[in-house]
Amino acid sequence: MTTQEKIRSMIEGTTAQVLSMLTNTIGKTTFSDAVEETQRIVNDLGGQILQIVFNEADEIFNAERDRSKVIIKHNGKTRRLLTTLGEVTLHRRLYYDKTAARYFFAADELLKIEKRARIEKGMQAQLIADATRSSYGKAAEIAHRKVSRQTVHNIVRRLNDERLNVRTEGLKTVEQIYIEADEDHIHLNNGSPAEVRLIYVHEGVRQVCRGRRELINPKYFVSVSTDNETTWNDVADYVYGQYRVSKAQLHIAGDGAQWIKYGLTIFPKAQYHLDKFHVYKSVTDVVGGDRVLRRQIIDALSESDYDRVRALYGARLRSLTKPGERENVRAGLFYIENNFDEIDLTPATSCAAEGHVSHILSARMSSRPMAWSKDGAHRIARLRAYYFNGGDFRDVVADRQRVPRQPRRENTTEKYRRYNAETDGQRGANDYCSAHLVGIDGITNGLSATLRAILKRGNKKWC
Repeated sequence: MTTQEKIRSMIEGTTAQVLSMLTNTIGKTTFSDAVEETQRIVNDLGGQILQIVFNEADEIFNAERDRSKVIIKHNGKTRRLLTTLGEVTLHRRLYYDKTAARYFFAADELLKIEKRARIEKGMQAQLIADATRSSYGKAAEIAHRKVSRQTVHNIVRRLNDERLNVRTEGLKTVEQIYIEADEDHIHLNNGSPAEVRLIYVHEGVRQVCRGRRELINPKYFVSVSTDNETTWNDVADYVYGQYRVSKAQLHIAGDGAQWIKYGLTIFPKAQYHLDKFHVYKSVTDVVGGDRVLRRQIIDALSESDYDRVRALYGARLRSLTKPGERENVRAGLFYIENNFDEIDLTPATSCAAEGHVSHILSARMSSRPMAWSKDGAHRIARLRAYYFNGGDFRDVVADRQRVPRQPRRENTTEKYRRYNAETDGQRGANDYCSAHLVGIDGITNGLSATLRAILKRGNKKWC
């Protein structure tokens, strides 16, 4: 019987088994039970077909091998491999190549099965996806506990981190580019707090239907590092590689944190907007339930009337006697004063960073009590961003071979020198030479950022 005839016979037998099962259980079981049983039968059939395909590959090699150079050393080796169809037992031959002086399993190499792996790559990708959406333990439960929680953790830890990077699709021209940022606060397993930073880039908002809007071409970037260069590195890579920045109006929005404002040194022509959510929250904390005062402060902020804002905060301060409440008002006024020029309460500058942090990071990393290692938080955060960027988890499963070390990446100070490069003749975003500005380049304090914003990089020299 040929391989095709064997598989056809198995399919016919399985079909008859399913029909018999459904006929005999009518009135005795539910439809959901029938679905579950049918799934089990079909999975068993798939495992048997995989065994036949594997054996066929081994038989083809055995029939075509040069028997004077390749000999059989063992004829009954077995291997168990966990797949999405269940556990499959593979029977194979161990060969010895006299010329190359090596032992090998022909079927393993023909079908590109990873050496010493107990879990097939498709199953590994499924476990990574489940761990990204839920937890290591629940990922093991979804796999019917055929693997342990630690096994899922090890697979995630071994994933190819470089494949999680956001890829550009070539320079495109858009009118607006929005960069919004916020952070999630997590607990480390050493007892100390930490934060995971989220930055996302999009081209605006469009109406999907009544009451629902969505971002246009959003891309998400995360970092557990407290170094601003590291945080903004991937963002600079993407924006300068994806868009003709000089032909777009850039907007950066956030809660006023210095690490977010650092983006202005990377995109010196961008406009910074204070996140309206944090403006409203700050005002609400100050007024203590006084809706009239809250409305007055919001109106004054909308009209950029600083004197009126200060007067309203002063009146609120004088009406309080408790030190804690008075300090709360002073802190609120300090926050507004430090960010007054960036407050814009018009609908055009809406920012949803707080909601995105909750949806992308907090739902997995901080909404329930849990503690992280720095490396574990980094990997899960990047996987969450990869998932929401539409990535395929099959592409990130790491080979057991060592991943080659990547060349050094230029830092963000080098990247922003490419600003507007595409407008200079036929030059692309990467064609620039490093015209050094003594006292400005390589320095990241507040004064150097101000000088760069004033100069607008107008004195850069191109090769």
